[in-house]
Amino acid sequence: MTMIKYLLVFCCCICAHFSVIAQDSILGNWKGVITQDDGGYRSEYEFELYLKKEDKLITGRSYVYVDEIYAEMALSGFTLNDQIFHFTESKVVRSRKLPQLEWCLKGAALELKRTGSGWELRGRWQGVSNGGNCIPGEIILKKVVPRV
Repeated sequence: MTMIKYLLVFCCCICAHFSVIAQDSILGNWKGVITQDDGGYRSEYEFELYLKKEDKLITGRSYVYVDEIYAEMALSGFTLNDQIFHFTESKVVRSRKLPQLEWCLKGAALELKRTGSGWELRGRWQGVSNGGNCIPGEIILKKVVPRV
């Protein structure tokens, strides 16, 4: 019976350890692309997330850019079961755009996965602008490894 108790405690410690690793893995810098289905201004844009933890909430900034246009947006989110990162952009903080272009405030549920080359976030997004619903697409990001 004692061996079973030790095994149970060991398993609980391992599970708790990996849960903390996955939760902390969402924090930091992410780079990749955001796509837009047919009909958008472009089919693909550069996209970055900078995430930090404030109490139990994850906050940060997102950056979308292509050519000479860009937008920086404030965001907040949370993780679900340490596997899904839900976020919503709340406002455009700074931008440069063409007169006919409207920036989308996006929301998404991105799957957090460990791959052979590090951590990845991937999933579909939806958004709204002053003109109504945006043409949705996909977000594909890789975690940026800090360098000294």
